Amino acid sequence: MRNYFILFIGLLSLFLFSCVNNEGQGGISVIEGKVFKVLHYDIANNFKTDTFPAVKEDVYIVYGDEPIYGDKMETGYDGFFRFKFLTEGTYKVFAYSSYPETGKEAVIDTVTVGKGETKNAANLYIHEGKSLETSYIKGTVLVKYYDKVFLTGFIPAYDLRVFIRLKGAAYQFDEIRTGLDGVFMFQGLSPGDYEVFVFTEQAGEKILSPVIQSVTITKKGIVETLETPFEIIINA
Repeated sequence: MRNYFILFIGLLSLFLFSCVNNEGQGGISVIEGKVFKVLHYDIANNFKTDTFPAVKEDVYIVYGDEPIYGDKMETGYDGFFRFKFLTEGTYKVFAYSSYPETGKEAVIDTVTVGKGETKNAANLYIHEGKSLETSYIKGTVLVKYYDKVFLTGFIPAYDLRVFIRLKGAAYQFDEIRTGLDGVFMFQGLSPGDYEVFVFTEQAGEKILSPVIQSVTITKKGIVETLETPFEIIINA
């Protein structure tokens, strides 16, 4: 009898809680958005910042007033996230800034979504404190589309694969895709000599050839920006 009473109390508590808080999975609503990372780094003690899409960053969602998050996911290569199958209600989405002195701090946006509605959260800008251990390579890819004649001038190349390898190596050790503005950033690099490359086609012929730029990272905690954009051709 005691076990049945405990089970009854548990079911009653679950029922009451669900009546108070209806947010969660099981619906047809969507919350989506983007996360951007603001990197604070040190060049000869003249502090700089750089902002770029946060790739493979954990984003969390809180259902209503629950004390812990209900689900999480990783951002894509352009910082994009999407939580699907939500019921109507109010949610919080957040990602963590990370500082060497104070640790992690949540950056939060509250979103109310109706039944069957897709709502955009505000852009989440997370900050990373002074980077002392690794460096970054940032650049831009521009593309010109060709179909018997050139259809466009050079425009930002979206969703294009960019590769990186150690100088002199046969193959890449990492790759990333460009965002909407054609920008890419390789993270977690040590000092050394690298080659960043993309592939271009010949106008009217789908023959691929690499376009390569050499980059030297001289020390930890810096962002090396490629001043010359990659310019490629794609046959439409």
